[in-house]
Amino acid sequence: MSLKSSYQATRGDEKKLLRDIAPGDHLYVINKHYDRGDTYSEWIVTNTRSISGNKEIESPTNGATTTAQSLLRKHREVLTQRPSHLPNLGVRETHDAYTEEGQRAAQRIGDVRATQVADDLSRRYRSLARR
Repeated sequence: MSLKSSYQATRGDEKKLLRDIAPGDHLYVINKHYDRGDTYSEWIVTNTRSISGNKEIESPTNGATTTAQSLLRKHREVLTQRPSHLPNLGVRETHDAYTEEGQRAAQRIGDVRATQVADDLSRRYRSLARR
């Protein structure tokens, strides 16, 4: 089943999300911060289920796990395409010794690395699901 571009926290969309996602799929949520602007977080669908039977997802940034259902209920919207206009929450690079240009370069390098880690995790769960 193909994924929609976003799922809202409604019963219908929740059911569609849980039906549509497969191991290795990337999910994104927007985090709202009152002091530093919005960021996004990335989650990868695993090949495991929680005790309640819901599909689990894992953060490639810190290894945290939760269920797709919980993520949707908490953030009220789940995206299936990376928000290119926002920085990744797990990659925010700020260091006093860096110039502004240095901080932008460090952010770009961090973004590339975070994408590589997420893609590796996605491939791992896809290959495990095929077994």
